[in-house]
Amino acid sequence: MEVINAPRSNSDKLLWLLILLLMAAGVFANYYFSELAWALRFAGWIILICCLIGLAAATVGGKKIWKFAKDARIELLKVVWPKRDEAVKITMVIAVLVIVTSIIMWGIDSILLLAVGWLTGRLV
Repeated sequence: MEVINAPRSNSDKLLWLLILLLMAAGVFANYYFSELAWALRFAGWIILICCLIGLAAATVGGKKIWKFAKDARIELLKVVWPKRDEAVKITMVIAVLVIVTSIIMWGIDSILLLAVGWLTGRLV
């Protein structure tokens, strides 16, 4: 496992500043061009977000996040997922248990309601 422990350099700080400035410019442009079709503004946001992600990936923090995402994907590939029939059976068992538990709780609630009504003299 590779650990990324590079100190933050001035270029890293400049990249984050550039990211913030581009994001602010995007918000400004969104309001400035508000009369433009929303599809064009949406396309502009998609392009801007892709650029921002690319810039962020060049920073130390971005490299750490990218490494974490790659490691998470590798771990997902190691998981033994259940087959469809097994998943359906487990889902049915859980559904039945939820229904049974709900009926039991309803019964206990009804008994407690009757007991409180009897104790207060207000049978419901």
